[in-house]
Amino acid sequence: MSSTGAEPGDAADQAYFLAVERAFLALRGQATLLAADDWQTAREWHRLGMPVEFVVAVMESLFVRQRERKSKRGISSLRYFRAAMTAAWDEHLAHRAGGAQGALAEPGPPAAARLAALAAAIPTELPEASGLRASLAALAGPLDEIEQRLAELERETLARVAARLAAGPRAEMEARVERAVARAAIPDETREALRASLTTQGLRRLAGLPVLSLFSPAALAAESRDEI
Repeated sequence: MSSTGAEPGDAADQAYFLAVERAFLALRGQATLLAADDWQTAREWHRLGMPVEFVVAVMESLFVRQRERKSKRGISSLRYFRAAMTAAWDEHLAHRAGGAQGALAEPGPPAAARLAALAAAIPTELPEASGLRASLAALAGPLDEIEQRLAELERETLARVAARLAAGPRAEMEARVERAVARAAIPDETREALRASLTTQGLRRLAGLPVLSLFSPAALAAESRDEI
């Protein structure tokens, strides 16, 4: 997925950053504003040719390690992963140079278990609940394809949530988003993407909807249940 030779801040870099950001926020389990340094970090990974699924696998392994250590220190920036990402990528390239197949192992619980855990976390009172659970149960295939479809399902669901939103709560949410965008220290070309991301987070909170991602706390809860 490398974009070697592309101009800084181009569409491919932005798409890559948004995919990494989505997975990071899902793994973290709470909203945060990523800074300009995070944008640069993700762009470096993109230029080095690291696939999004590779980056996400490394991030997930470190989040899991942090949970196992029961660390009170949260991970709030992509910069936290720099050293581990570089080491993992060097090892990956060394294996590939030695003739080993470079397929990434699926980290954590299997996709089917994650999807079942996500379905169980859908609020019953959500009008779309039954249809959404059926859609989740029907998903199969490579992790990146499932993740893409989950993002589509989330957009479709939250669009319906937004359409039902009364004027007062909508105005209040939009005002909060604009204040956050105004304070964010990020490149100007990413402000619209940040606005969309924060709006998504606001709608998700209003609906009580878990992050529809294989890497969200709701999906990874499958691992805890398997251990009982």
